Amino acid sequence: MQKWQIELQATPLWLLQTFCGVVLVLALAVFLLGKTRFGKQFWQILKPCLNKRSRGKIILLLGVMVLLLLTEIRLFVLNTFLYNSAYSALQDKLAAVFWTAVLINAAVMLIRAVNGIFNDFLDQALAIKWSEKLNGILTSRWLADKNYYSLQMLRHAPDNIDQRIQQDAQDFIVSTIEFVRGMLNSVLSTIEFTIVLWGLAGVLPVFGIEIPRGIVFFVYIAILLATAVAMWIGRPLIRANYDNEKLNGNYRYALIRIRDHAESIAFYNGEWQEQQQLAGRFAAIIRNRWRIARQSVSLSGFNDIFSQVMQLLPLMLQAPRFFAGQIKIGDMQQTVQAFARLQKAMSFFRNFYGQFTVYRARLERLSGFLSSLEQPAHSRRAATEEISDGLELQNVALYRNNGEVLLDGVNIHVRRGDSLLIQGPSGCGKTSLLRALAGLWPFGSSGTIRHPALRQILFVPQRPYTPQGSLREAICYPDINPHHPLLAATLHDCRLGHLTGKLDELSDWQHRLSPGELQRIAFVRILLVQPQVVLLDESTSALDEPTEAALYALIKTRLPDSMIISIGHRNTLAAFHNLSLNVGQTACA
Repeated sequence: MQKWQIELQATPLWLLQTFCGVVLVLALAVFLLGKTRFGKQFWQILKPCLNKRSRGKIILLLGVMVLLLLTEIRLFVLNTFLYNSAYSALQDKLAAVFWTAVLINAAVMLIRAVNGIFNDFLDQALAIKWSEKLNGILTSRWLADKNYYSLQMLRHAPDNIDQRIQQDAQDFIVSTIEFVRGMLNSVLSTIEFTIVLWGLAGVLPVFGIEIPRGIVFFVYIAILLATAVAMWIGRPLIRANYDNEKLNGNYRYALIRIRDHAESIAFYNGEWQEQQQLAGRFAAIIRNRWRIARQSVSLSGFNDIFSQVMQLLPLMLQAPRFFAGQIKIGDMQQTVQAFARLQKAMSFFRNFYGQFTVYRARLERLSGFLSSLEQPAHSRRAATEEISDGLELQNVALYRNNGEVLLDGVNIHVRRGDSLLIQGPSGCGKTSLLRALAGLWPFGSSGTIRHPALRQILFVPQRPYTPQGSLREAICYPDINPHHPLLAATLHDCRLGHLTGKLDELSDWQHRLSPGELQRIAFVRILLVQPQVVLLDESTSALDEPTEAALYALIKTRLPDSMIISIGHRNTLAAFHNLSLNVGQTACA
């Protein structure tokens, strides 16, 4: 019985034993890795994606993927033994043995191809499912509890959150699958082909000393030394690749800002300033890319030179034994294949190190983003109480993000049908006070706030937001019925009758509409929603005084029981409010 036949018969038992061994080793590795900083960051990203319902399916999928990987390795081992048999048969001129080995080898290669197709499909299926789950987790946590708003108010908020959610998450998933598969393949192939090479190796004389199985020791020592050198060369790439992600995100954000504020820049003739800023940001990218290029070329150059040298060694080391008649040409061929496979397996960590530096940077960015979402809310919070017939603030104070007092000693008492005008110096905390009333102030507050349910409070900023889509959907954002029966009539009432014929037209209305039109759309929303409390933050600053007067009169008439709280600098606003508060007369820091 030939060697390939023995190996073929032993394959089912090998697959079973190796699969059980891999599962045990992986369980131990996961436990030990969980104690490290890397493992804790990885678990922070993975844990939210797992639940009781999906955990069983994921374990089954991973089990199948491991089994297919083991099958691939085992088929490659059988492939080397069949090549050995075919080449040895050629040397001995045994035609029947040759054709048997060739035909069976062809079947093995076909099975390997089919196995590879299944492997690729499962890799992509896992990446798609994981991507879908992780994206849902990141976006839902970012939008939950107004985190998207709170983060932009923080001094040390994560940079380029859009990039972290979209690009970093996708690349992290793909790289994780590649790394885990490559690592398992590397370890198992190293074990298997060490055994194969051990059976082929003989005595290796080195400086007069004969070393049994010396070729195996030689390849291990050479690759371990090369891996250490490669890691030393590539270590600076970790920080450089982290900076590359950050700098490119900043540059992309600068370009988006120019697009979003094109009109203002054009009126200011600020193109030269924008050009200078873009050039400065891109220059930082170029400097960092040169750092990456120098290290990457050094790393890839070292890897290429080492790989080329290692390709010749098995023939050179086994040639004396072949010429002495100790081995056949089939053994030579199998030695070359086993040596190459062992060298490739052991070089995985060395060759992957450059990609791992990028992977590590993405892990840091995703982990940092999730950590920022898990930060506890500020401990100092004003006591809140829900009431239905008024709005009260008793001795309310607001604090800055550094703990200093922004606004202190605020007392307000508003009943149904009242209108309160808040005025005061710019930067004194008027808008911050409205944010506190709407539950949006993130830096701490004290005192007592009594107000209706938050769903009955409508905050109208100076520049209202409209999403992309049809004009109907933009006006009715976020939860007004797009086919509200009073929509067209209300547009006319708010002096937007020219838009009634464009309700189903798709466009980027945030940039297409003028500031005055956007502010009038906000009043349309007020009339359709009919909230108990309306918070107006300079919401008529882009309107002429007659239009401002008409809109205030309209909401006072249509919403006689609503409480209106306005911030504004125009003296004309006083006529529409029966109460007033001058923030400058409070303890304003």
